[in-house]
Amino acid sequence: MGNTGKKMVREEPFNEQQSIKREMKRIQEEHKELLRSKTELQHQVSQLKEQLAEKEEQMSRIIQKHRRTTVAHVEAMNLLTSTQAELKESKQRCAAEENLRKQQEERSKQEIDQLREELQQLQQVSNGENRERKQQEERGWEEIDQLWEGLQQLHVSKAKNRERRRGFWKRVQRLWKN
Repeated sequence: MGNTGKKMVREEPFNEQQSIKREMKRIQEEHKELLRSKTELQHQVSQLKEQLAEKEEQMSRIIQKHRRTTVAHVEAMNLLTSTQAELKESKQRCAAEENLRKQQEERSKQEIDQLREELQQLQQVSNGENRERKQQEERGWEEIDQLWEGLQQLHVSKAKNRERRRGFWKRVQRLWKN
């Protein structure tokens, strides 16, 4: 037993050393594996950082493009709004001018109708006076003198009417030019 005990004592440290060596080897391998993993992870992190930077750059370009598009859209909307306001104002002016033109046209028509009526009355009066004058000539010189005075008054009246007609036609011509 004595020898066996020494062998065991010797074998125990040997086994323990072997065990420690195996454990050290395992730890070294784990360490190497961890270093490899660390290197791979660092490489992956580096790649992810590059990808992130690329994505951020892409997003930045997209955002800038979107901003430009938005600004252009806002400018277009502002232009459209101001154009619509100008169009509305223009339509209102046109409507007001059309109303004014219609009123002027109606007044001109009324004046023309009134002048036509006056002209017809003057023609009727003139025709009636001409018949009366012929009758007066047949009646005598005295009646002719009276007619002569009436005729002079009629000529004055006609001259006034002519002046009124000329003024009317000038107004009509001016209205048509406008």
